[in-house]
Amino acid sequence: MPEAHDSDFFGARRRPAGVDSEFVKVINDTSLRTRLIDAGIAEGLQSPKGPQKIPSIIRLYPNFDAPGKDAVSRPARATEAARGAYGLPTVEELDALLMRIRDVERSVSARLQQQVNADIARLKREIGDLEGDEFERAFHELDRALAARKALTTHVREEAFKEVEADAAFAQRKYLRLISRERRG
Repeated sequence: MPEAHDSDFFGARRRPAGVDSEFVKVINDTSLRTRLIDAGIAEGLQSPKGPQKIPSIIRLYPNFDAPGKDAVSRPARATEAARGAYGLPTVEELDALLMRIRDVERSVSARLQQQVNADIARLKREIGDLEGDEFERAFHELDRALAARKALTTHVREEAFKEVEADAAFAQRKYLRLISRERRG
């Protein structure tokens, strides 16, 4: 949305004193204007009536605390509406999600490390008794197992995300998209 200039205001209307110009905008979409005002994100400063050819101007409130008819109850409702509209979690919901991911990562890490370490130990034992092609095969297998141990951190994170995502009883799983590095399909 373009910033509103002093020349955009009609009649006695003027830019509110002390308001940063980045928060005073010209808006052409009346439906969006209405939704922003209803959500407490914006305040209408100027709206064309009938055949008037003047721009519609709003003031944005980044803290969702725009004054309105029911200004006493609007900030809490506006914040809740914005959270719902944008799918944003509360601090508590995000904290619960992060704690859950850490717990699952610990469990997954222990399980996967146990598997990899058991493979490495087995291969080390086998290498001592093998010769020729069998020795070569076991040596390459050991090399792959050691590389797998190094790559375990990434694998643990992926597995933890999969487990949390699959847990339908854990409501905060819907916020995984906010903290995952790659887009989930």
